[in-house]
Amino acid sequence: MVEEDERGVVVRAVRAKAKQVFLHVRVHGLEAAVEAREHRGTDGAVLLCDESGQRVASASPAAMGRGVRPGDSLWEAQRKCPEAMVAESADGEEKYEYFWRQVMDICGDYSPEVRGERGRGISLDLTGTELLFGPAKAVGQEIRNRLRLEVGVSASVGIGPNRIVAELASELARPGEVWEVLPEEAAEFVGRLPIALLPGVDGEWRRWFEEMGIRRARELAELPAGMVERALGEQGRRLWEIARDGSVRGGELDQGRASSRMESNPEGEMISAQSDLHPPSEAPERISAGLRKAAEEAARRLRERGQVGRQVRIELVFRDLRAVGARRTLPQATRSGEVIFHAARDLLARMKLGGRLVRRVRVRVTRLAVGPQGGQLALPLVPREVKRERLAEMVDRVKDRFGETAVARASALRT
Repeated sequence: MVEEDERGVVVRAVRAKAKQVFLHVRVHGLEAAVEAREHRGTDGAVLLCDESGQRVASASPAAMGRGVRPGDSLWEAQRKCPEAMVAESADGEEKYEYFWRQVMDICGDYSPEVRGERGRGISLDLTGTELLFGPAKAVGQEIRNRLRLEVGVSASVGIGPNRIVAELASELARPGEVWEVLPEEAAEFVGRLPIALLPGVDGEWRRWFEEMGIRRARELAELPAGMVERALGEQGRRLWEIARDGSVRGGELDQGRASSRMESNPEGEMISAQSDLHPPSEAPERISAGLRKAAEEAARRLRERGQVGRQVRIELVFRDLRAVGARRTLPQATRSGEVIFHAARDLLARMKLGGRLVRRVRVRVTRLAVGPQGGQLALPLVPREVKRERLAEMVDRVKDRFGETAVARASALRT
């Protein structure tokens, strides 16, 4: 199918056969550059501070040319650039958005597919556009020059065979630089990167990787994919794919992470919850505390769905990402966190850890069914169980209103 843009130029006809090329534009100091336009007597060196007033949030191109970077302390920035003026940011966002739209319009002149987010950058799909605009590196240089002349902002440009590699290249490029990563260089380029630079690796992920001795993307990519997925879940598997060559085959990477989630497996529906031990430990009481926390969360999910389960499984993930598991079938279906925890603790008592450090525990409840009266247990409850059920429902309401950390068992705090 042949499509034409508003200028009558055939674009999509060749895209299907062309080698994929992506370009990422990272704009530096847009807000400070906008303020510099209004303060011509400052030699263009303008700084905007964060809410504390002590750290640089945005620096104009002139200030960045003198070594100032966002995140610098105000004292350090003024030492590098004594002539810099500290300006007040605009009360509203309309002024900055106006110039951001100009940046987007300039990038849109070179690609039919442009994605942009202020503060993160702009991604362009240049696949099949070489006959129109020339090589990708020339396009990057032209965009960089136009942004400087027409908008007054500095930008670093990354080019790669997929969006992630292009974005990483733009992050490593200096302001005003164009960094191109060829397809045959992508795996080596990503493998050399610190693991913390991969998209989706936040502070908690960094701590996990440090505990496992993983410092660079190459070290993650060398692990077996199945082991990574069992230990770190679907998000970990996608990070493993990125660590190989920057591509994600299973869809967009989730930038967040849920510590407890519902899962399904080939044997049927299941409820799963997990808890992490920081630092990893071999102490039975800390592992048991993690099981308590995960069991309570699994029970809460059962109550939310009006279900009961009859089989309890536990899985221990060690520091080296290896995992062991065990399961037990209960005499009666339940949604009680206490019953699920006792079953999990009994399974733990029969497992031999061999002195290995446990970094994560999972509790899974399977063989689910809808309980009578919206999830009540199948048999009549004794008075003590009735009290536990009512207490659990009250705790659920408190957590729903005030957050997950509002109420916790003392025994679960040892994680």
